[in-house]
Amino acid sequence: MTTPTPPPPTPRTQVLEALRHYAVTYQESAHQLARWMDLPTVDGTALGEVIWAEREGAPLTPAKLSSRIGLTSGATTALLNRLEAQGLVARSRESTDRRVVTLRPTEQAHERIEPFLRRGGAALEATLDDYDDEALQAVRAFLTRLAAVLPGASDASPPPPADESPTTAS
Repeated sequence: MTTPTPPPPTPRTQVLEALRHYAVTYQESAHQLARWMDLPTVDGTALGEVIWAEREGAPLTPAKLSSRIGLTSGATTALLNRLEAQGLVARSRESTDRRVVTLRPTEQAHERIEPFLRRGGAALEATLDDYDDEALQAVRAFLTRLAAVLPGASDASPPPPADESPTTAS
């Protein structure tokens, strides 16, 4: 019995394969971050999400973190207790609704993670420098539109700014 020959790749299948490769590589970078921080993978991933959200100006709540990393609320609480005990995450009440808890990375977390981020950040910046703003805007719109159709997308991230429609191509 012979194995059927797969159809030749099309631009669409090549883009989807490149996206899959990026997702796998990104996940591996999260694992490397956890190793760098000497944390279990899920703890390192969570810490990375807390730091990234703060850098974006949209700090996470425990519920949002739980959704992003795929843990139950109880498992997320245990994870946050571990990160807090290590001095890497602090919980604060910054909302007028005192029930809302905001997660913030500590100064210690920033100090420990900064060399890791600097190492990869320089290469990312150099790669992005190869593209003009118009191309980067087109890529952003493309990725935002693709992400919007994935299962669970309505809970995953905020919508793009009102002046940038993900449905229009440049």
